[in-house]
Amino acid sequence: MTTVGSNKKKPANNSAGKTADKLQERRHKLLALVHIAKKEIPLRDDEYRDVIAYWGVRSSADMSIPELEELVEYFESLGFKKKVKDPRDPGPGAGQIKALQERIRVEAKKLNNGEERLKGLVRKIAKENDLRFCRNVKKLKQVLKVVRLLQDRETRGAGLHS
Repeated sequence: MTTVGSNKKKPANNSAGKTADKLQERRHKLLALVHIAKKEIPLRDDEYRDVIAYWGVRSSADMSIPELEELVEYFESLGFKKKVKDPRDPGPGAGQIKALQERIRVEAKKLNNGEERLKGLVRKIAKENDLRFCRNVKKLKQVLKVVRLLQDRETRGAGLHS
C-alpha cells in the first residue's frame, strides 16, 4: 500500500511563501483603497469603468499591484485622501484596556503578596512579562476573574480560622 504525499519534505526556506503572502496582502489593501476611493470621490459606475479601461481591464481585480498603485495615485489627484493611522493612537478599546489594567492592580493589592502574585498570573494567563504589555481584553478579564477568586479564597480562609 502506498501513501500519497508521505515522502514530501517541507521546504527548508519558507521565505518565498511569506513574500507571496505579503504581496497578496498588499494587493488586497490596494483593492480596498480603490473601492473606498470610488465611493468617496464619488464616481458613478460608468465613470469608474472608463477610468480602469485606461489599463485595459474591466475590473480592478484584474489589475497588477503597480497598476493598482497608479490607480490609487490617480484617485488621490482627484482629491481622495488615504487615512493614515497615527502610530501614537492606541486604537479602539484602549480605554477599556487601561481601565481593566487599573482595576486588576487595585484588586491585586488586596491580596497577600498581591504584586508578586499578579506578575505570576499575568505571565501564566496573558503570556506577558508585565500587565502593561497585555492588550488583550479577554485575557485581562481572565486575570481579573482569577484575582477575585483568590480574594474570595483568602477571605473565606481568614473567616474559617478566626
